[in-house]
Amino acid sequence: MTDTAINDRPSLHERKQELVRSELASAAWDLFGKKGYEATTVTEIALAAGVSRRTFFRYYASKEDVLAETSDALAEEILAAVDARPRDEAPWVAIRRALIPVLESRLLTRPERSRTIIRLLRESPSLRRAMLDRHARMEERLALQLTDRLGADRATDSRPALIAFVARAMLDTAFNVWHDQRRTDVAALVNELFTSLANLTRQT
Repeated sequence: MTDTAINDRPSLHERKQELVRSELASAAWDLFGKKGYEATTVTEIALAAGVSRRTFFRYYASKEDVLAETSDALAEEILAAVDARPRDEAPWVAIRRALIPVLESRLLTRPERSRTIIRLLRESPSLRRAMLDRHARMEERLALQLTDRLGADRATDSRPALIAFVARAMLDTAFNVWHDQRRTDVAALVNELFTSLANLTRQT
């Protein structure tokens, strides 16, 4: 093993930190699923994870941050997937093909976590408001990617912002339809939604 490979490995302290963070997140999600978001306290999360309340706040600023971490990770995956699509693909094609593997990974690998997130967002107005800022940030970053992909002038061309907004709405719709219809065919679901969007657009 080279010195570079050794230096790239996380230190023991870093691995311990990641373990504690993972334990806190797992405890929080377990409690959110059982009690709901509003009824769960930081003290309960820390106790379930076997750490102090003070330790919780070393890793998360609030219980909201546990959910935000998941939302932010999803946004990063989607943005990276869109960015990796061939540059000659049309924006809608690139977005559709990027969404499918990301959603398959999220919805099929950890379905209960995804169902809990959807339920919590439906139950908690305060949580929905908190997530709006995250959604807006993802939209803005996606719009910048699309501006570059289209070679557009952001100051005069509204297409990137409009496509990014609809793409984010499509993401939310995919999660909700998957949850409500108990779908397992995620790729087919995404393709159906894009086909419906295209059909509706042609009718206007």
